[in-house]
Amino acid sequence: MVIPGFQLNSLKTRIVLLVSGIVVLAFLALATFVKGLMQDQLLVFAGEQQRSTLQLLTSEVNRGLQERLQTLKAVSVNATATPLDSRATVRLFVIQNAFLADVFNGGVMVWNPQSELLTEPEQAADDIAASAVDAQDLAEVLRTGKETIGRVQVLQERQQAAFALLVPLHNVQGEVSGVLGGIVRLDQPNFLSQMTSHTYGRTGNLFLLDARQRLIFATSDTARTFEVLPAPGASPWIDRFVQGFEGTARVVNPHGVEVLVSIQQIPLAHWYASVTLTPQEAFGLIDAIKWPARIVGLAMLLLMLGLIGWLLHRQLAPMTQALTALDGFVRGHQPPQALPVVRPDEVGQLVSGFNRLLQTLAQQQQTLQVSEVFKQSVLNSVTAAIAVLDEQGKIVMVNDAWLALVPDSAIGSNYQQACRTVEASDASTLQLAPKDGIAAVLEGRLPRYYTECASPMPQAPGWRSMSVTPLQGPSQRGAVVSVEDISQRIQMEEQVRELAFYDPLTGLPNRRLALERLSQQLVQSRRDKSRLALMFVDLDHFKPINDELGHEVGDWLLRAAAQRVQGCLRESDTAARLGGDEFVVLLPDVQSAEAALSVAEKIRVALAQEFVTDQGVALQISSSFGVAIYPDHAQVDKDLLRLGDEAMYRAKKRGGNAVELCQGVPEALTADEPAQQPRSHVHLRWKAAFNCGHPEIDQQHQTLFELANALLDAAALRHEHMDSLDTAFLKLLSHVMEHFSLEESVLTAVGYADIATHTKEHQALVARAQALYAAAQADEADTAAHDKLVHFLVNELVATHMLQSDRAFLAAVAKVA
Repeated sequence: MVIPGFQLNSLKTRIVLLVSGIVVLAFLALATFVKGLMQDQLLVFAGEQQRSTLQLLTSEVNRGLQERLQTLKAVSVNATATPLDSRATVRLFVIQNAFLADVFNGGVMVWNPQSELLTEPEQAADDIAASAVDAQDLAEVLRTGKETIGRVQVLQERQQAAFALLVPLHNVQGEVSGVLGGIVRLDQPNFLSQMTSHTYGRTGNLFLLDARQRLIFATSDTARTFEVLPAPGASPWIDRFVQGFEGTARVVNPHGVEVLVSIQQIPLAHWYASVTLTPQEAFGLIDAIKWPARIVGLAMLLLMLGLIGWLLHRQLAPMTQALTALDGFVRGHQPPQALPVVRPDEVGQLVSGFNRLLQTLAQQQQTLQVSEVFKQSVLNSVTAAIAVLDEQGKIVMVNDAWLALVPDSAIGSNYQQACRTVEASDASTLQLAPKDGIAAVLEGRLPRYYTECASPMPQAPGWRSMSVTPLQGPSQRGAVVSVEDISQRIQMEEQVRELAFYDPLTGLPNRRLALERLSQQLVQSRRDKSRLALMFVDLDHFKPINDELGHEVGDWLLRAAAQRVQGCLRESDTAARLGGDEFVVLLPDVQSAEAALSVAEKIRVALAQEFVTDQGVALQISSSFGVAIYPDHAQVDKDLLRLGDEAMYRAKKRGGNAVELCQGVPEALTADEPAQQPRSHVHLRWKAAFNCGHPEIDQQHQTLFELANALLDAAALRHEHMDSLDTAFLKLLSHVMEHFSLEESVLTAVGYADIATHTKEHQALVARAQALYAAAQADEADTAAHDKLVHFLVNELVATHMLQSDRAFLAAVAKVA
């Protein structure tokens, strides 16, 4: 048998290399796993040994502290009958209990209730012992009457240290009459010295620390004696130790050395004990077996590679014949045809399967071509521009209308990113921008998204509507985007708005828009504390001209007069036609009444000049003005309009062609009749917990909250703009009735048992709302009626009904949803 040479593109060579890589990676993974497992187990075993050592250490420390506290308490009980209120009695007391000097190497001290030391210097051993008591600890014993172990005090440039055990002294009445303290000096042999005099292993050490001061006061590492640990926040592990952590952790100590540390708390003294050991010492077993394991693994790897190469060469020989046949088809430019089956083994079965696959693919290719032609024909028959997006927002299919309307978004481009600069509009679902709306539909958070926006393409200006619906199939998920040109509809809406708010003859704002601007500018003037002037203008001698020369001349005269009025005003001023030959002018931010009269006089002079038509007919008219100023004459729009109208009629009665200033003053509230304050309402806030799980009902509930809040805002401005409250009420009630209809249809579909009662409740709520609205409309000045209407709509119709009554069926609706 001739073995072919080494070729990198050979299947056998690649398999050998691949298997070699897999084997090597498997050995490395196994070694890493075993090493990690051994490290974890060694850490566990080392930690258990450390904690066992700590238990012995802490039990000895606790026993030593308990014995000394019990000794002091026993002595303090014997001193109850003898008051220690003088140095002489204290001296005698100390002599009688001289055995305490053997227990406390720093001596014994006594304090009176005023924290004054009564022990003589020779009885207190020295000044170091006297300074070992913290004033805060002494005060705590006097205040609480409980024994305590004081803080460790480091003295004389950190070369000496001591701590005190303090117990209260009581008189015969049980009151605290002083404090008895025993001093333990840490710089001299004491009961802790033997416990911390030995190291732990080769690199480990034992530590005793005062948790309150983060102070190492006893340790087998003498270089760290009286070391203060880093401040809170510098080391999270040290903060946990100080706060009461018990257990084992692998940390880096303040000197930058990684150690395995075990912690045991000593609550009696607010101390904790620790044992440290370097990981290198804990992992010594791993280093000992490392090289023998590597040599054995390398030998096994070489043996496995040899066996794999021999097996591949033996088993793939029939495959080489099939590859030769395929190569012959390609070199001979022959059409795809069935490959010969040499023998019916695994290779023969593979070739047979390949032959069947060729036949199946040919049939599927033909079916797919027919389906693609049919789908494209259907898409092209739709007038709207349609694109199909995949889960990432990329376009996978479009129709001809899409290529014509959106030429910059072809197949393969990301339409979601193309919409990133388009902002949300008032028509957008949930006020989402197109980019976010498409993402919400693709992620399944929205059942449908709709918006209207200006075209982002400067070469094709206009307005577009976008509808996005989810596309869910067994093999594909995404969304269908439908874009239509709504420029003509938007233009028609703009024309309707012009007809609704502007006078078609003069082009000036009509009465409705003028009243709305008056309310807005009154709010602004109150906020800025400025003046707002309102002028009624009536054309004198207009009716005879209109009757004698015809309506065409009259209309021309009205347009010309409107232009002259507009030419005398600032850009911030408003001139509007109320009807007939009557105009109104709003002058915001005027400095004084004289300034408003000056503008009125300017307009009067302009209107008094001769008008000449295109036919050369000369017309002469004059004008009468009535001027009212906020806040000089009135505080609200209705009073301002009334006073301005009255002033204008006074000017006409005087013969016209004059400017009349309002003579009224704002009505002030008297002390006997305080102003009635409207009821205050709290805005509703939507929470995710209110969702029932049905997308349409949840979205309508959220919209009801928003409309209720809009009603509250309109109610706050009711006195300035009554129309806004009416609009907000009608919009809310319309949405409520639409929501009730949807809710009843859903309940009927799920078979809700109490549907009849719930429907009657809906009817009663709507009837009640309509009755309250009629009562409020009957008297617009009745504040109580309006407050009652707003309270019922917000608190009962929206909040109470949705959060209480609707809860009875939410479980059934959510289950179906």
